[in-house]
Amino acid sequence: MAVSAESSALRKIAIRLTTYLSIIYIIAVVDRSNVGIAALQMTPDLKLTAAAFGLGAGLFFLAYAIFEIPSNLALHKVGASIWIGRIMITWGIVASAVGLTQGAHSFYILRFLLGAAEAGFFPGVVYYMTLWYPASHRAKPYALFMSFAVMAYVIVGPLSTWLMTISNGLLGFAGWRWLFVLEGVPCVILGVVTIFYLKDYPKDAKWLTSEEKAWLVNSLEAERRAEPPVEHHSLSAFLSDKRVWIMAAVYFWWNLGNLGLLFWLPTLLKSASKVWSNQTIGFLYAVPYLFAFIGMHIMVWITRRTGDRKSVLLFCSVIPFLALTVSAWCTSKTLSYTMICVSAFCIYALLPIFWTLPAEYLGGKTAAGGIAFISSTTGIGGLLGPWLVGLIKDATGKFPWAIETLAIAFLLQGIFILAMTIKKNKAGTAVTVESELAI
Repeated sequence: MAVSAESSALRKIAIRLTTYLSIIYIIAVVDRSNVGIAALQMTPDLKLTAAAFGLGAGLFFLAYAIFEIPSNLALHKVGASIWIGRIMITWGIVASAVGLTQGAHSFYILRFLLGAAEAGFFPGVVYYMTLWYPASHRAKPYALFMSFAVMAYVIVGPLSTWLMTISNGLLGFAGWRWLFVLEGVPCVILGVVTIFYLKDYPKDAKWLTSEEKAWLVNSLEAERRAEPPVEHHSLSAFLSDKRVWIMAAVYFWWNLGNLGLLFWLPTLLKSASKVWSNQTIGFLYAVPYLFAFIGMHIMVWITRRTGDRKSVLLFCSVIPFLALTVSAWCTSKTLSYTMICVSAFCIYALLPIFWTLPAEYLGGKTAAGGIAFISSTTGIGGLLGPWLVGLIKDATGKFPWAIETLAIAFLLQGIFILAMTIKKNKAGTAVTVESELAI
């Protein structure tokens, strides 16, 4: 039976673009999060306090927020291939340079520069996919792209502890320094490749047949004509749209809770048992993210079956709150670790469902800026999450109240989801089929 132009076009885009971008995202996640593993050697080496490490880890996201929107608007102007490639080259150079850290102040500066270098990558890719996938086909590539990020967290623990161990003392340098260098260089190489590999629009893709191009271009154009998304024509109109602000609030609390846990999990595990080696901690760090990977796909499947995005998003808020609360206060190490795995099952499942919402509502230049604005809340949440954990740990000498703070962040995330009225999709259809966000 002949394969339709629709099916063949979507398959080629998935293989050539989505898979490639997903692999790049693994490298991005490794380069921004390996500092949590490096902390096992770096913090005693540099005599960093918990608050100083938390602040340095979080400053990445402050810079990311500051430069997010300008970066995404530049991508809209100059094209994805050049801009995403530029982002990768600069962040690879800075990621390697973090290995030169000499103390708290240089750590702060290099983490801030890393965030500035990487700013715009994630929202840029989300926006880029809207140029290649009609709305009814976006849920699956979003889920694939974001699930690769989760797999990066599975990889970063074992890989980073292994690199740190085998390179320790090489040429007289500590393993944590080599860790940053060795994980930053591949990004520079792939950045150069990306400039020539990506195509900005379907009409430029020589690897699509004329029939496939015609179907894709016509589908995207018909979609825009049939139901043109809102495109704000002034800054005041954009900033007065409460839908954008509520989506940004949801994402802010998600980042505060998630990134606070992400950067401190290796240290939490180390504090639970002094006999565990760094490599053991690396593998224990990976397990919650295996649960996250499974949870992401199960929750997307449930959403497709029921069409009820709001209930799934609320579930993915309440369960992390309850699980982390139990983890913070129980005395059993096994139960505490199990509850972290349960919370991880739901935390990342929110992402592919949540990110179908902004693209449905916003269009054109507003889509690039709006997606970046929502994503830029990562900056404040990403700064506060790790820093608050460090501050509370220094103040109390223990982690329970710090973990409870992260749990409350997910509860607040759920409250803002309650403020959203999300039209239910027809059961059995794709997550994004002709739904609208109305608040």
